[in-house]
Amino acid sequence: MLSMQTCDIRNENYPSIIAAEDNSEMENKGDETLEKAAEHEHEYLRHRLRDELQREPTEEELNEWLREHTEGY
Repeated sequence: MLSMQTCDIRNENYPSIIAAEDNSEMENKGDETLEKAAEHEHEYLRHRLRDELQREPTEEELNEWLREHTEGY
């Protein structure tokens, strides 16, 4: 029979992943990732509306579409 053992990851014997990198470096990587994701989402939305409207959408139309589709969340 298998026995399950628990271990406390807060134990000093286990190195912290966070301690491996500088916190500010990790925050910068996170910011860059979020910025890239937001840019990709904005471009996807622009292309989708361009196809629907058969013209270049305005920022107001992009914001309205986004509001309508995220309002219920």
